[in-house]
Amino acid sequence: MNISQPAISQHIHALEDYYGAKLFERSSKKVELTQAGYTLYQYAKEIMELHRLAKRAVSDLVDLVTGRLTIGASFTIGEYVLPRLLAAFSRKYPDVKFSVTIGNTEFVRERTRESGIDLGLVEGLVDDAQLINEQFLVDELILVVSKHHPLARVSSIGKQEIADQLRNDTFIMREEGSGTRSTVDKVLQNLGIEPAHVITLGSTQAIKEAVEVNLGVTMLSKWTLNKELKLGSLKPVRIKDYDVTRGFYLIQHRDKFQSKACAEFTRFLREEKLISILR
Repeated sequence: MNISQPAISQHIHALEDYYGAKLFERSSKKVELTQAGYTLYQYAKEIMELHRLAKRAVSDLVDLVTGRLTIGASFTIGEYVLPRLLAAFSRKYPDVKFSVTIGNTEFVRERTRESGIDLGLVEGLVDDAQLINEQFLVDELILVVSKHHPLARVSSIGKQEIADQLRNDTFIMREEGSGTRSTVDKVLQNLGIEPAHVITLGSTQAIKEAVEVNLGVTMLSKWTLNKELKLGSLKPVRIKDYDVTRGFYLIQHRDKFQSKACAEFTRFLREEKLISILR
């Protein structure tokens, strides 16, 4: 911090004189906060946060779309959709800097609820009274198999046929807490399917790799499959008269201050032709 030790000691003594309380316990090995010091520390953090918000609010008054935007995204969106959206947004607002955290839908919900991020992008509705949900994109989940799988020879299959096939096959799924997992669980239940064996993997890329080597079958977002379907390493199998769609949602805390950058990114998701950006 480019501050000398004596200068720091002077600042500490001045604070202790001002508040009339001992703020630190000192020993030969360590320095620790007293209860009074810990209390002051909590207020100091709030003061610094208010200073940051004030700076952002003043910048907004002069219509400068600048600053840092913190985004949380579930894996499917964060790895396959968000990078293209950020590239397009950055061309319009090059002065906005991004910080992106990726986790499953439940993780993003918690971070948004705690106001640890400005906004979250997740798969499916989030049931939380403190959060606002707004759909910004429609997704479709597609059943895919390896090019070596028996189903690779057909383009579509009936509900009963796919149920019979999967009862003797391995189904590869995301972990609990994933938005994709939640949707796929509902699909399997709706079709009355209990796969012979289930493998759980923590990333979409790992699932695609496993299916490519014919370890099992899976159901994934169409946005995650562009390269594999073009190359032919994975084959889509449509279920006749049964489309699986869901929404991708923007979530925000109801009471969190919204910067100009955050407002513009929200407007971008609402108004831009996202499908053309993602193709």
